[in-house]
Parts: sequence; C-alpha cells; structure tokens
Amino acid sequence: LHAWRNSELNVKYLLTFRPENQDKPFRAHPIPFMEAQASAIGLELLFVIIPEGTKDYKKTYVDGIRNVKEKYGVTVLGTGDMDLVGTMERNWIERCCEEVDDQMKTYLPLWKRDREECLDSLLNEGFEIRFSCVKSPFFDGSWIHRVLDRDALEELKSLAERKLTD
Repeated sequence: LHAWRNSELNVKYLLTFRPENQDKPFRAHPIPFMEAQASAIGLELLFVIIPEGTKDYKKTYVDGIRNVKEKYGVTVLGTGDMDLVGTMERNWIERCCEEVDDQMKTYLPLWKRDREECLDSLLNEGFEIRFSCVKSPFFDGSWIHRVLDRDALEELKSLAERKLTD
C-alpha cells in the first residue's frame, strides 16, 4: 500500500512467494486474500513458486526475483516487513535482491516503524484487517480470520505489556 501510494514508484504488480502445491493451505499469505488485495488496488498478482522439497530457499527466492525482473521489468520490490524474523541478521528480501544484481532494490516503508502507529493509521483509514496467520504459543487458532478492530488492538497491547508478543 505504501509503495502503491508512493508517486516516485510505478507499482504495477503485487508479488507473492507461494509453495508449488496448492492443495495444501498456504497460511502465511492466503491466496484469496492476496487476490482480493491486488484487485482492490487494480494490480496484477504475480507468484514466485517455491517448489516442493526446496532445500536452498535463498537460491529459489533469488532465481524467482531475477525471473520477475527479467520478465516484467521489476527493479524494486516493496515489502511490508517491519522487523527481522527469527535469527536473521538482515531483511531477507533485501538480501535476496542484492544477490540478483546491484540494480535490484528493495523498498521497506514499514521497517522498524512503530506497530501500534501503523495499525492505528490503517484503522483510521477504515481498512478491514484480518489475521491470516498467527504464531503459537502467543496466539491460538481463534485469532485466525479475526478482524483487527480496536478491541483486538487493545488485546494485542495487553499481550505486549505482558511481554508475550511485540
């Protein structure tokens, strides 16, 4: 959304990395959610397919990004990443783009931004936000597909205050 609103960027596509086997549910970015998002802002939805049995994820991502660059002319990947994941020392997409070539750039408008401020902004604009994937033990299955409204935001704040999540 930030990239799409940025007048310096010419956003044409929404890109999703997804597993090859569509029979298994893809929890991180459910395809119907991604289709709805792309449709809502008039973008073509592209996929980088991660083959079943992939052992070298970085190579697969780099090859996929390189293919998107060559086929569609994409030179900037925007991501909604806000922070590092797990034990990673740098942003994953940024690292992968650097391996494509020195012309492939990343756009990280939410990087290290205050989460509450970002959520507040979306709620104030009237967006309907739904949880598509949650991490246990911090959340249970009742959060999946739940609407993120002011009540849910207060629950998240309470969890953060108790240091159960950030």
